[in-house]
Parts: sequence; structure tokens; C-alpha cells
Amino acid sequence: MAFMTLHVRSNALDLNTTVNILLPQDVKKNERLKVLYLYHGYIGDHTDWTRYTSLERYAWAYRLAIVMPAVNNSYYMDTPTGMNYFTYVAKELPELMSNLFPISDKREDSYVCGLSMGGYGAFKVALTYPERFSKAASLSGALDIEEIRRLANEQPRNVWFNSVFGVKPTQGTPIDLRHLVQLHLSHFVKLPELFMGCGTEDFLYQDNVKFHDFLNQKGVQHTYMESPGVHDWAFWDAYIQKVLAWL
Repeated sequence: MAFMTLHVRSNALDLNTTVNILLPQDVKKNERLKVLYLYHGYIGDHTDWTRYTSLERYAWAYRLAIVMPAVNNSYYMDTPTGMNYFTYVAKELPELMSNLFPISDKREDSYVCGLSMGGYGAFKVALTYPERFSKAASLSGALDIEEIRRLANEQPRNVWFNSVFGVKPTQGTPIDLRHLVQLHLSHFVKLPELFMGCGTEDFLYQDNVKFHDFLNQKGVQHTYMESPGVHDWAFWDAYIQKVLAWL
């Protein structure tokens, strides 16, 4: 695998930003690679997955480009203050990657995965644009934004949270993953394949179980895995291997 750090200007963000990329070194002429957009969690950045897991070594077994953007603590949202991180990761970044590298832009070749905050981001991107992404995975995902708001209100980070999501409830809006699922089902839209993984001792475990139950109630086929574990890199290092095999 080749590893590179790319510094790019984002028009959506109106600033320079950084992306880490893993690519097979032996790309054939006219080959277009399948791609996994891999998202970090809260407080993280584009370096997390390669610093804290053996992702590059695991990727040796797969002919896959892996793109890891930095989004600060944005929850992959277009924020009320004008920082358009959702537009960046969902639209601008895939276009940029397919222009710069031999990366496919076909739905069947495009995947997205994230941990914690990035699990929410991965599902939100794929469920907002199911015509662009065929598979999405969430590891220890922050899948219930109102529950995250409740947790944030007990900490100093509540100011940051409200600057990202606003102060009004998010249920029944495009911020709400359940709303997106129900909206597409009501219009008979083909959903991406979904993968969920969470540790049974994770503070987000119950939220993940509830979302798993919701998908079952709606008849949405998905892969759900759980095992002993907390909200840490030991769990995510183990589960990114499961995600790569599932892809």
C-alpha cells in the first residue's frame, strides 16, 4: 500500500484541510478502485485510524482505496454557523478523490464507515445519498443525536454541540437517522447495506441496540455485531477488520 497525506483547498469549507489516503501501489491502466471513506470520532482527526489501529496492514488483503478526512468536532454536519462539513464529505471530497486518483465514483464501489461521531456521519451521508453509497458501517456510533445532546448538556462541550446542531429538537428532520430511513422506505428508495458494531460495555451500547431494533421493526436488512468492549481503540481495531471483510 502507498500512504499519503494530501493538503487540499475545500470550497465547501472555504479553507485548507488535510486528508490521509491509502492506495494499492500496483494500480492497473484504466483501473478504478473501490473506495472506503473512513471517518474519525469526536476530538479526532485524519490521522487517528493509522495511528491507533493496524489499518494499513489489514488493508493489504483488499484492493481498496481508503480516504480519511479531517472534520474537527463537526459531527459531519453543515453547521448553522456556515461550516459545511457535510457538503464537504458527502459531495466535494468524493468528486475531488475521483478527479485526483484512480478511484471509482460508482455507487457499487463507494463505501463509508466511521466510529462514534463518525458512525453517525457515515450513516447520515449514506442515508442522505443512498444513490451514491452502496454500503455504510457504524462502529460504536452516536446514532441518537438527542441522547448525545443530553450527554453533552452535562459537560462543557454543550456549547459546541449547540453550535453544530442548534438548540431545537432534531427528531423528524434530516439530522435524524430514523427519519431518513423512514423517508426512503416511504418512497421505495433502495437503501445502502448497513453494518453496526458496538461493545456491550460502551456508553453508547443502548443507543445502538435501539437503532438495531428500529431497523428490524422497519424490515431493513442489516448486519449487527456486538461483543465485550468499551468505547476505545482496542474495540475499533478489532472491528475495522470485520468491516473490511464485510465490504
